[in-house]
Amino acid sequence: MDKQFFDQKSHTFLIGTLILLGYVFCMFGNGMVSLTHPDEVFYIQSAKEMVEYNKWFTPMIFDGVQFEKPFVAFTLFAAAIKWFGLNSGAARFWPALFGMIGIVVAYWISWTLFARKRLAFLSGMILCTSFIYVALSRAVLTDMIFTNILAIAIGFFLLAYYNPKYKTAGLIWAWVFTAIGVLTKGALGLSFFTTTVWLFLWYRKDFKFLLCPANYIGIGLFLLIATPWHVIMYQHHGQWFIDEYWTNVHVRRLFEAEHKRLDNWYFYPGLIFGGIMPWSFFWFPAASAAFDQFKQKIKGREKIFFLLGWMAAVLLYTQPAVSKLASYIFPLFPAVAILVAWYIDQAIEKADRGEKQTGLKMCAYSMATVMIVGGIVGPIIAHQYLDIIVSAVPAYVAACFLFVTAGSIIVFNRQAKYGRMILSYIGMTTTLLILLLAARPYIEPWVSCKDISDVFKKIDQSDTPVLASKFYVRGVRYYTDRPMAVIDINGKGFWSPHPIPFLNTDQMVVDFFNERPVTYAVVKEGNVKDIFRILKGRPFTIEELDGIGGKFILRVTKIQNFAKLAPTLP
Repeated sequence: MDKQFFDQKSHTFLIGTLILLGYVFCMFGNGMVSLTHPDEVFYIQSAKEMVEYNKWFTPMIFDGVQFEKPFVAFTLFAAAIKWFGLNSGAARFWPALFGMIGIVVAYWISWTLFARKRLAFLSGMILCTSFIYVALSRAVLTDMIFTNILAIAIGFFLLAYYNPKYKTAGLIWAWVFTAIGVLTKGALGLSFFTTTVWLFLWYRKDFKFLLCPANYIGIGLFLLIATPWHVIMYQHHGQWFIDEYWTNVHVRRLFEAEHKRLDNWYFYPGLIFGGIMPWSFFWFPAASAAFDQFKQKIKGREKIFFLLGWMAAVLLYTQPAVSKLASYIFPLFPAVAILVAWYIDQAIEKADRGEKQTGLKMCAYSMATVMIVGGIVGPIIAHQYLDIIVSAVPAYVAACFLFVTAGSIIVFNRQAKYGRMILSYIGMTTTLLILLLAARPYIEPWVSCKDISDVFKKIDQSDTPVLASKFYVRGVRYYTDRPMAVIDINGKGFWSPHPIPFLNTDQMVVDFFNERPVTYAVVKEGNVKDIFRILKGRPFTIEELDGIGGKFILRVTKIQNFAKLAPTLP
């Protein structure tokens, strides 16, 4: 981590190294794990149906139109299916690719702000090894795609601001990518970008920067790109598009929680700290160093303000909203990574000058302690759940890696070799990947509907509707291609309505089973009990055929001549 080493290397070399790291942490092994429920299968099932119905700009689910998000990410997923086939590697291709792109974008933004190669490299490295980044680059969601489209827009704005010769091109491209962001995740694509820019220009007292032809051209292109899809969807779907896309997706989330247990003030602050793991403890000295920039009025502090404003722009809309999810604030994590990298780069430089760096040391010892505790506790917990995970070997393997990583951090810390110490942090993220890949055979049946669906397809090859628990219905649909219905007694339905029967009363369940001689169900244990309770004493027999990963296959058969048989039934 010697500054001279980085200064001697070309941008091509450093970016190439980051791309290699990005491939390892964002893409490698993505095809090994089946698509999980409920979200991954939702997005890919939607894309799959877009291909089947040749509706490349209209998201679909269960043979009907849905507007939980605009079309860009769904169209990319559909293109991957068309190009690479229907498999988990293809499904995760775009999030992983955008994850790799985002690492390069973090390098670019950091270089544009600070013009320090080591800092730029650290920004990309920290981002691609943070737990939340690894997780979302390997998940079929829109958030990695959206976050890095937004980051590219922000990067072009900074290019325009700090490099006058690129002002015209930078502003135009910033608005173009903002428009693509809107077509990826709706109005937040515009809100996050404009608020970040306005906060920065307000601090700089430089709104006149936007009074130029390039900005007006950019706004025109934004409208030209972002508006037509919304107009066309309204023309085709009328008030339903307004009600679902605008009212339900955009407005309702502000006032109603999709997941009530997450609706608390500390969820996002805790996530910002934990999501950047294993770099979390650097938040404290980085925040202190940032505060000193303003307290001491250090030249260039507006660049730190820009990063803080980027984070604030995301939290301004997400923190007050009642509906909260980890992915909602993901767009601020590139700024977090750059801020942490800025602190580490400064701290290492000061240490090289002989200045004492208590912050670096304390963060290292704290993280090493967490790793050692994790290495001890992990196998203990694994033994308590052997009935689920089958083998504790992956936990022991992970513990060994954690101990080695913690030992390296402690040794290099004591020797004041801070560059090597920082590189050692990668070992914790590597341990996470090794653990997940090693534990895949034991975990997958619990997080995916593939295994239970494979068993079910051998039992029944008809095309009759299948009853499934709400949490599993998308996965069973994806892996079986069967018509579906949901059982969720006293449930309130999906956040965005799906065009399938939703059975939330006993009578609706009875009526559903009455529609055909034999009905199959793939349900969780609670719904198994519901079905036995509801059909007790009624003209049906219930067989439990198989069970995998907390999911059970039931066959419900109508009894003919039940009135004659009833006296003889137990």
